Amino acid sequence: MQTQQHHHGLGHHHHHHHGHAQTSSNSERLIRYGMMLTFVVFLIKIIGGYWTGSLALVSDGWHLAGDLLTLALSWWGVKQSLKPPSKRQSFGRYRAEILSAFTANLILVGVGGYIIIEAMKSLSHPEPVSSSWMFWLTLAGLVIYTALTYMLSKEKDNMNAKSAWLHFLGDALSSLAILIGAGIIYFTGWYWVDPVLGGLVGLVIGIGAAKMAWEGAHILLQFAPEQIDPELVEKALLRLPDVSDVTDLHLWSLTPTQHFMSCHLAVDVTTIGEGETIIRHVQKAMLEEFGIHHVTIQLETSSCATCFHTVVDMNSHCQDCTQTENTCQIIQIEPN
Repeated sequence: MQTQQHHHGLGHHHHHHHGHAQTSSNSERLIRYGMMLTFVVFLIKIIGGYWTGSLALVSDGWHLAGDLLTLALSWWGVKQSLKPPSKRQSFGRYRAEILSAFTANLILVGVGGYIIIEAMKSLSHPEPVSSSWMFWLTLAGLVIYTALTYMLSKEKDNMNAKSAWLHFLGDALSSLAILIGAGIIYFTGWYWVDPVLGGLVGLVIGIGAAKMAWEGAHILLQFAPEQIDPELVEKALLRLPDVSDVTDLHLWSLTPTQHFMSCHLAVDVTTIGEGETIIRHVQKAMLEEFGIHHVTIQLETSSCATCFHTVVDMNSHCQDCTQTENTCQIIQIEPN
């Protein structure tokens, strides 16, 4: 029995970029510190919230419980991404970072929704709140949130670190709002301010987490990176010398900072050396213009716009193709 392989290319090349490990290592350390400090704030908010009767503090405290879970998932994802590639996992485990961040943010969307529901219930029956304790407990949390936000501010290339940074920034802003609310309650006695602020905290959490979850889904579903326009990539390729057509163009991301591109190029060259020169030009253009570090190119002597490139048996397809006029080269491989 014969095995048939479809072939009509001159070249195939991969170009790898490995600048992710150091960023992930720093992110892992900072997220670990963030988990420890978040647990301290969680205890302060939950104990203090139930003691003072403040829904804003209690809701922010349970939000921190969600934060602890999401930070644990983020920490696990970063740890996994640091593991080296293997023959069966040739890309390494970078996607574990994206999967954990996606899951963590879905959980936070639920947490935000729960806080909003509780705030709506409490708004109809506002309870008295100890505004002075509410103020000092929130101030303690604000100091820690500010420190965490600063620590993670330089690690935004890592999706989990970016997610944690956004969460802590939102927490700091929420704490600031609660401080203002404590002042309003102290001077006016308007206890309804507390559930309103609690609901606003839930809204901020839900919106921020939904945006981050969508960013993770964008990568997991292998959409083209948002900052890279496929049409501009195609035009850039067609501007290169000896390139006459571009087909089967694919763009996707492994992480928010690692972008990949593969395509078929119809080229006017006849030697392997000339094909290698084109590949070098493609690598340079993709890296400098679009930040794409990993490029896979298949060179062809003519464009094959009707070819799906995924059909197992390509012989009959190519022989029936009127575009190539039966010029595709089919390699017959005899089994050993």
